[in-house]
Amino acid sequence: MSALVLPNGPVRGTVQAPRSKSHEHRLLVAGFLAGDTSRLPDRDGDPADILATKRCLRALASGDPEPVLDCGESGSTLRFLAPVAAALGRRPVFRKAGRLADRPAIEYATLAPGLHELPGNVSSQFVTGLLFALPLLDGDSEIRFTSPLESRGYVDMTLRVLADAGIDIASLPGGGFAVRGGQRYRPRPDLPVEGDWSGAAFWLAMDALGSEVSVEGLDPESAQPDRAVARLLPDLPESVDMSPCPDLFPALAVVAGGLARPMRFTGIRRLRIKECDRVAAMAEALNRLGAAADVGDDELVVRGTGHPFRGASLRTFGDHRIAMAAAVAATRAEAPVTIDDADCSAKSYPGFFAEFLRVR
Repeated sequence: MSALVLPNGPVRGTVQAPRSKSHEHRLLVAGFLAGDTSRLPDRDGDPADILATKRCLRALASGDPEPVLDCGESGSTLRFLAPVAAALGRRPVFRKAGRLADRPAIEYATLAPGLHELPGNVSSQFVTGLLFALPLLDGDSEIRFTSPLESRGYVDMTLRVLADAGIDIASLPGGGFAVRGGQRYRPRPDLPVEGDWSGAAFWLAMDALGSEVSVEGLDPESAQPDRAVARLLPDLPESVDMSPCPDLFPALAVVAGGLARPMRFTGIRRLRIKECDRVAAMAEALNRLGAAADVGDDELVVRGTGHPFRGASLRTFGDHRIAMAAAVAATRAEAPVTIDDADCSAKSYPGFFAEFLRVR
């Protein structure tokens, strides 16, 4: 844990978008299932969640029938690999750190072809895990939803990666997917990892609050749902449904805190079961900064200051996105902002704070 004083005032410069954690997780799993291990060695700058997926895939590649899969705090790693391991006939022991042990999970003793029903409003990662695993089975399968599918953009990203790997998935009328069994993954080591719109959102939020930051390396045609930040900023609407792109919430909440009018965030229930309760964490941060945040069951109303934030000491709750949101606030603050744990940003964006200090 590393406390950090964030200098206040606008930033100016050009930054390179980090690698998309969401996209890289998917490329790693698809490559592994194609027998391609070229992406599995650790690299400088790997986020903690990517290190977890690489570590677990190397354990699966060992051939151990009961491998230990250390997922760290990575929900994607656990939710993608639980059905994949079962489809491969493995009986892994999953290790979980932090809040991951308390977050929703589905662990499979076995995985058989047929009908798989899932709630669509808990995590799209459960869907992605099955989409990776079911083509490996010897029979056909269907995925059906017992509630509307949220964060559909993340599933679309998975479908693109699967199509590039030669895997055929058909959409079903009314929602759901048909998955033909007995398919073989095709290696695609040539595919680059996209730039990350969710990480870039913090820089774009700074820009919306008066800084002058440009972000290079973003694909405007990406399937990443967080690409919506380019549409939502710099002029936020009066109400935004966060259910399609929940990871944008911390950055957008800070921008809302700087507005001279109220703004309403809806579709935030799932944000309570992330690395921390992000709704409560952001409400606390905004109140300390001098804005007002009123929390409801599935909404947050932010009444912005219309002027610079107060300097404040903010708690990150060990959540990478709350820590980076604090940096956004510092660019609009009248005095420095202190956070209690800058190191937690390594979960998704290890170089963020070094870059933040560089562009001052």
